[in-house]
Amino acid sequence: MELFLQNCLAFPVVIFSGLLLIVLFYWICAAFGLLDIDILNMDVDSFDASSLAGWLTKLGLTGIPVTVIITLITLIAWPLSYFSMHLLLRFIETDVLRYLLGTFTFFAVSFIALLLTAMLLRPLQPKLAKLKHTNSADNLIGKTAEVRSPRVTEQRGEALMENHGASLILQVRAPERDGITRGDHVVLISYDAATYSYTVVSEDEFKR
Repeated sequence: MELFLQNCLAFPVVIFSGLLLIVLFYWICAAFGLLDIDILNMDVDSFDASSLAGWLTKLGLTGIPVTVIITLITLIAWPLSYFSMHLLLRFIETDVLRYLLGTFTFFAVSFIALLLTAMLLRPLQPKLAKLKHTNSADNLIGKTAEVRSPRVTEQRGEALMENHGASLILQVRAPERDGITRGDHVVLISYDAATYSYTVVSEDEFKR
């Protein structure tokens, strides 16, 4: 166990260990509705081709959620960097040489993880494109979702919707005085493109 922790905290593994903890924390919080699922709300199409997102676009990852891309890159890169340390880098006694090789390992592992991520996610693109059309904002208006955040206010709130076999986590907003809380069923009545959120009312209110 001591050797395992030493490897995890050594450069460059420590970088991916930190990312792994962040990714795990994010998905646990997202699963319990404590964090917005789109906390990294961005579209790779909006970045310049010279940026990281531009490279993701070139690799065929356009339309894949950024959180999924980062998660898979981290899950691939961490074991690669760990075993690089465990099998090679930890035996190098010269600090300067070890850090130089560690830096090279960091970039090499990141590149390999990015390529493998692209290979694994690229086949999902056609399905995501079809799903994106089916789940467009206009198609969801008037449908019912179940609140999964502690409450819904004008600033934050999340709801889960089952739509054509897909589970959608949506950002929803409503006046706090409406008293919409976790487990309530709400109806989507409008979409705000600026905040990527839906205005909702309770199902009972909608039926009146």
